[in-house]
Amino acid sequence: MDPHGQWRTKIEERSADLTDNWWPFVENINAVLDRLKEIEDEFSDLENKVDETLGLIKGIYKSLHKLHFFDKERKLNWKSVEMIGEMLDERKAREEERRAREEQKEQENEEATTADQQ
Repeated sequence: MDPHGQWRTKIEERSADLTDNWWPFVENINAVLDRLKEIEDEFSDLENKVDETLGLIKGIYKSLHKLHFFDKERKLNWKSVEMIGEMLDERKAREEERRAREEQKEQENEEATTADQQ
C-alpha cells in the first residue's frame, strides 16, 4: 500500500483538470475503491488477530478456573496459588538435587579415570 501522502497527491493530480475528459475521475474512484479494499483487508486481519487472542484468553481462563485459581466471583484463590507455588518450588529443588548428584558422579568418574591412568 502506498503511503497516504503519495496516494493523495496522485488523486489530486488526476483531478486537476476535469473539463473535457472525465476518465481521470473514474480512475480516482477506482483508486479510492482499491484503497478501501486494502483497508478492509487490514481490518479483517486485525479482527482475526483480536478474535484469536480472545479465544486464547478464554482458554487460559477456563484452565485456571478448572485448577481452582478463581472462585465463583472471579477472584484469585490464593490458597491454590500458594499450593502451585510450593509445588513448583519443590520441583525446582528436586531438579537442583538431581543435577548436583549428576555433577558429583561425573566428578567421581573423572577422579577414578585420573587415578587409573596414574
